Amino acid sequence: MTWTRWQQRLTYLAMSGFLAWHTLAIVIAPAPDSSVSVQTLRAVLQPYLTLFRLDSRWNFFAPTIGGTQFRYVVETGAGERLAFEPTQRLSWLHPDHIWFRAWHYAIIDHPELYADRAAELLCKEHAALHPAAITLLDLDQQGFTPADHLSGKHPMDLEFIAVIPVKRVECPAS
Repeated sequence: MTWTRWQQRLTYLAMSGFLAWHTLAIVIAPAPDSSVSVQTLRAVLQPYLTLFRLDSRWNFFAPTIGGTQFRYVVETGAGERLAFEPTQRLSWLHPDHIWFRAWHYAIIDHPELYADRAAELLCKEHAALHPAAITLLDLDQQGFTPADHLSGKHPMDLEFIAVIPVKRVECPAS
């Protein structure tokens, strides 16, 4: 046999192996951890699942509507309070949307790690307003039903959200 035929067969074998590996990974990822065999396979597949962000449940095909949203309030030196929703400035089609949403979730989930730095950046961003403080907020969507949607309401209307203060950070005097 010539080298070209061996190369074709090895390429076909490698592609088949990768396809089997990937299929196993996406089948094992959402499986419950109650089985010893699933736990063993997950231990082997976990680096691959994490690298390509495949480690999720099957509900990633039909995500929960609503959820949580990051907002912040700038308190000016004059006592004025201005609310901002940073995700409104982002296009859903732009890749930055994913990264900023992940950053916002990190601020909400781990304020002890990220809130001070986020507020510092927001103080600089809104320096023209002469901010005295930044209050970071988590808007958590509650109890929105299909009937509410059919009646023309939005999941983030005030009647369906709980406003949870994440952290208030004083801005440095400018």
